[in-house]
Amino acid sequence: MVRKIALLIGVSEYGEGIPSLSAPPNDAIAMERVLKHPDLGRFNEVEILIDPDLIAMQTAIHRLFGDRAKDDLVLLFFSGHGITDDSNRLYFATKGTSKNAYKATSVAASFVQDVSHESYAKRQAIVLDCCYSGAFAEGWQAKSTGLDLERELGAEGRVVLTSSTATQTSFQQDGAMLSLYTKYLVEGMETGAADRDGDGKIHACELHEYAKGKVNEAKPKQKPAIISDREGYNILLSYACLDNPELDFRKSVEKYVYEGCISKIGDRILKIQCQKLGIDRERAKKIIDEVLESYRQRRENIEHYREILQEVVEQDYPLNERQQGELQDLQNILGLEDKDVKGVKEQVLNAKSSLSQETPETRRLQSEKSSISPEVELNGEKGIDYTKLRDLLATRQWKEADKETERVMLQAADRTENRYLRGEDIARFPCKDLRTIDRLWVHYSKGKFGLSIQKKIYEELGGTRDYNKKVWIEVCDRMGWRKNEKWLKYSDLTFDQNNDFYSHLPALVSFGGYGGQGWVVGKRLSSLVQRLVTCNINLF
Repeated sequence: MVRKIALLIGVSEYGEGIPSLSAPPNDAIAMERVLKHPDLGRFNEVEILIDPDLIAMQTAIHRLFGDRAKDDLVLLFFSGHGITDDSNRLYFATKGTSKNAYKATSVAASFVQDVSHESYAKRQAIVLDCCYSGAFAEGWQAKSTGLDLERELGAEGRVVLTSSTATQTSFQQDGAMLSLYTKYLVEGMETGAADRDGDGKIHACELHEYAKGKVNEAKPKQKPAIISDREGYNILLSYACLDNPELDFRKSVEKYVYEGCISKIGDRILKIQCQKLGIDRERAKKIIDEVLESYRQRRENIEHYREILQEVVEQDYPLNERQQGELQDLQNILGLEDKDVKGVKEQVLNAKSSLSQETPETRRLQSEKSSISPEVELNGEKGIDYTKLRDLLATRQWKEADKETERVMLQAADRTENRYLRGEDIARFPCKDLRTIDRLWVHYSKGKFGLSIQKKIYEELGGTRDYNKKVWIEVCDRMGWRKNEKWLKYSDLTFDQNNDFYSHLPALVSFGGYGGQGWVVGKRLSSLVQRLVTCNINLF
């Protein structure tokens, strides 16, 4: 009889000089749950090994591969620290592994290669959420293996799934239950989302591609890798239910997500599908949150980078070579690519640079910042802190203030996780908060920018609560949101305080979430203007 056997190893505690990890035991337990499930993995035998010593770990691996039939499937899963020597050979750390004696106290990858080669089982899978006990940043534990994994563990008919390539880094965030790669391996099997071709079977290549895509959404710099031949790619690891309404809904959610947001059209489609599939609202919301989780993690990492950078430049500017190198390390640890932090660096460093220049204009701006007019009270219905928005506007950092406006409006509407405002969110937006935001913009721009100014222009051009394309085009032309009869993207807007356009700010609340041009922006501004009318917010 063909059998499926798995050994799941999670090592969290180590000897002297190697930091502990919190996730590996949870990784092993989560993998056991899906592999033993009678409808999913359908494995006959699953052994878990938590924090083993050298002898226990070697014995279990030897037992896994020994005495197997040709058609058996053997799976080895390891979550923990991997250590490489000067010859780029890999060792799996055990409970007793110490930094100064790692070769004597860890399991060499060559040992795994030897016993697996001797096995009669021709279908073999090795899954490595393998960590490297190297550089660490506060709150994060870095994981990587800088070696030739194909040389170390590759073989005919075998598939090796890894949380990162041989020269990159994978991550475990403090406080997280599971390592990132393992989390999405489990999710792919447990939800059936990894069944890309819809045949009810999840092969190794499908499972890896699903987890890889999710990991890349959360941390673009981490690149999970797969090493195998065609036979290994097609190893069947789990099953998915073909008649699964929740899986159908999940795939629809993934279809309508773009850069972490769901468009208004997509949102409406999903609501209809939710009803047709008989999925209650709470369960539908949970599925949407799960799909958007990887995007949320990425945004949190970018924001974490921003906070650290701001703290550093406040204390010491300009940055020296050592600090720049440390920021690069932080970026790597957070799994962010250069494009992810480019805008953040430009905003923070440019703002600091302009404030650091000792000129009369700089001193005047600082004076404006410190003498806040009593006419603008920072109050609202949701207890939101508008201090940062006020300070950015006072120092004429228009683009940063625009992004802060989007942030506080999302917060006031309880839409922070979704990253965009729907018509219904605008229709019930707190009037007191809307009034504060508008007054801040009007006051510090000296009547040039503000929601009430946009409302006034919109109404002067014939705008009503209903969308009118002709009016909307005229409004965009007046505000500078169109140029040469073409819709501008948000990134193309002018934020120079001396530009010729009045009222085009704030803009991101209208542009954000949907791609920022044409029909959708018009509908959103129409809704916003109507709310200003309801709240009795006028320019004068």
